Amino acid sequence: MNKSHSVHLKEDKCEGCTNCVQNCPTKAIRVHQGQAWIKDQYCIDCGECIRNCEHHAKHVITGELKEIQEYEYSIAVVPPSFYGQFTEEIDPVHVTIGLKELGFKEVWDAALGAEALTRATRDYLKNNEGPIISSACPAVVRLIKLLYPELIDYLLPLKPPVEIVAQKIRQRVKKSKGFDDDQVGVFFITPCPAKMTAIKNPLGMEESFFTGAIAVDKIYRPLLQKVKELKTVNEKDYKPPYLGIGWANSGGESGLINNDTIAVSGIHNVISVLEELDRGDLSHIKFFELLACEPGCVGGVLNVKNPFLAQFNIKKLIKQGDKLVKQEVGKYDFILDNDFESNAVGPLDDDFNSAIAKLAKLKDETDALPGLDCAACGTPDCKTLAEDIVNGLASRSDCVFILRQQLADLTDQMTSLAHSLPPVMQREDKSDET
Repeated sequence: MNKSHSVHLKEDKCEGCTNCVQNCPTKAIRVHQGQAWIKDQYCIDCGECIRNCEHHAKHVITGELKEIQEYEYSIAVVPPSFYGQFTEEIDPVHVTIGLKELGFKEVWDAALGAEALTRATRDYLKNNEGPIISSACPAVVRLIKLLYPELIDYLLPLKPPVEIVAQKIRQRVKKSKGFDDDQVGVFFITPCPAKMTAIKNPLGMEESFFTGAIAVDKIYRPLLQKVKELKTVNEKDYKPPYLGIGWANSGGESGLINNDTIAVSGIHNVISVLEELDRGDLSHIKFFELLACEPGCVGGVLNVKNPFLAQFNIKKLIKQGDKLVKQEVGKYDFILDNDFESNAVGPLDDDFNSAIAKLAKLKDETDALPGLDCAACGTPDCKTLAEDIVNGLASRSDCVFILRQQLADLTDQMTSLAHSLPPVMQREDKSDET
């Protein structure tokens, strides 16, 4: 089990059907001998394999609610999409009180960070020419680092909203309550595996300010039960950051930027746009909001509600606010520790001459394959199978069409041999001789 990722395979449930293989955006999955396996260096933890596996063989490893008891002071950070899991009779105030009933000492909105980052992004765009790509979605950032390293410089070099909130909370609690770092547990309620992975392996940061993350589908039912048990709801000083909550839906971020922007959701749609951007076709667009899940974070695979119903709930909720919450934006630390770096997989071989030889072999193998991209071989397409053959991970006979032809040729040879006799047993027919 690779601990650098949050998406893992349940081998006992895998049927080798190749649904995950065909839908993985980075071609990270193979099926060999009836079992899927994930090539870790290609995985971006987007969750598409989970979304497409009807056998539930892929799952996400996140924290458990009981872990909050291990800390003197536990804090929950709620993502905007979480509110989309509830209908209008359960508003952010109910959710906040319910989470405190579950044992959290404080509850903070990631949407506060979203609103603060909106202001910071506006300032950044005033001083920098586009195109700029939002770095809020960790799956998209990892996708760019892996497949589009030439676009890395377009990524917004600011921390994501969840991290700037977590940093501010941790610093404030340590100062005001006198706790040490290891006494404070800051937990994110995550709607997707990519954000879980971003806590374990932060992007552009030395380490995350979060202690861990709890999946929405793990905390939803106990929270709902607590909310139903509430007799009174009273949080006088709490004013929900409604516009920041709008970040839950595609367009929520870019809609607040007030520049030439585009909002795209769904990982395959994102790839299509990145391809165009890579070709230089979209230089007239200044800001790109790209989200791996459709129709935004409400579509994360760890959420419990239909994403379009959740989208509707968010749209209805944010109508209650028309201004960004007043807060001291200067108290947030937006700057990343490190630049984003490429994770692109290297050439076919580290040795130049070997790489050239493998490249020639790759062309031969690609030409030999039928080009049908059926995935019956356990790889997503013929080109990927050719690469695996060159790297010694597969053979040409893994292609069912080539195997069928090889069997047909072998059958012809065996039929020919069956009608053949060794020379010592052969006799010439002399009946026609006179």
